[in-house]
Amino acid sequence: MKKPGLLVLLFVATHTAHCQTVPASLPDSVKTFLDKSLALLEMYSLERGTVDWPQLRQTVYQKAQGAQSVRELLPIYPYVFEQLKDDHGWLTYQGKTYKWRNTARPAYSNVAVKEALAKKPGVLVKMLPGNVGYIQLPGINAGGSLQAMRDAAKVVQDSLCRINPDKAKSWIIDLRLNDGGAMAPMLAGIAPLLGDGHLGGFVDKDGKPDQQWYLRQGNFYMDTMRVTTLQNRCPAQRTDKPIAVLLSGRTASSGEIVAISLKGRPNTRFFGEPTYGATTANESYRISGTSYLTIAGLQDADRNQVAYKSHLTPDVLISGGDNFTDLNKDTKVAAALKWLKKPKGR
Repeated sequence: MKKPGLLVLLFVATHTAHCQTVPASLPDSVKTFLDKSLALLEMYSLERGTVDWPQLRQTVYQKAQGAQSVRELLPIYPYVFEQLKDDHGWLTYQGKTYKWRNTARPAYSNVAVKEALAKKPGVLVKMLPGNVGYIQLPGINAGGSLQAMRDAAKVVQDSLCRINPDKAKSWIIDLRLNDGGAMAPMLAGIAPLLGDGHLGGFVDKDGKPDQQWYLRQGNFYMDTMRVTTLQNRCPAQRTDKPIAVLLSGRTASSGEIVAISLKGRPNTRFFGEPTYGATTANESYRISGTSYLTIAGLQDADRNQVAYKSHLTPDVLISGGDNFTDLNKDTKVAAALKWLKKPKGR
């Protein structure tokens, strides 16, 4: 999370002082909350340059007329996020979230994926016929705590180490049930398969590189900051083995980041459905107390600085045929196995 710092405070103060459209009936605490919210969005939103801010402020303050508490402002926030085309961000107020539900997104019809997600799946690692390693890597909600992320990374790594990665000739990384969460434990947990190096990063609205993420000595780093503290218990002798990646329309957010981290890797191929399309980096900024704005402010990019402005499209499109209870009957797994059997260059 980036600290707003003095620049934000000055920015907020400037807009507070010069806003002429605030209804006189708006209490100071409510006005301050709204002013700071709009200032943060204008400073950090990825789509801030597409908005007529004077007009948006005027409209928002008109909608706020008569509000006597922050709670009465809450219905305005989905509207504001909609103007910024941000269906990945949200307002947190008294433990609840308020966001824009983008009705333009097509309804997702894959029943097998939806039912599997409803069961809240965990990490699953097994060996398939032909010595193909399989890891089902679902979303990981680490609650924003650094220690929780480190603990979650250990769970993934422990699961992987139980089968000895060196025994696998190739791998299937199944991200179909990965609907997001914390990226660090996901990538650190599978570090024995990927090896060290630069995996990707974020770019700003102009395509300029921002924070970059790496694996170093089996741990996840954001720029120079070490996030996880894993002991590399099962380092693989080879980290260049072929990998097939399975995607679904529910692969989202940090799940998409894991997929993007594999883009540009040799001997790697993607199978399944186009992903959800939440390929932005969220950062949270405090408004007051325990109230935060989480804003999509950066775009995800792969190791070659290719930015992903919407969903990821797999190399091999496959609709349906998912079978999470019997992988032998899973169409996407079958397609991945067929490709993995073909000779690969090293």
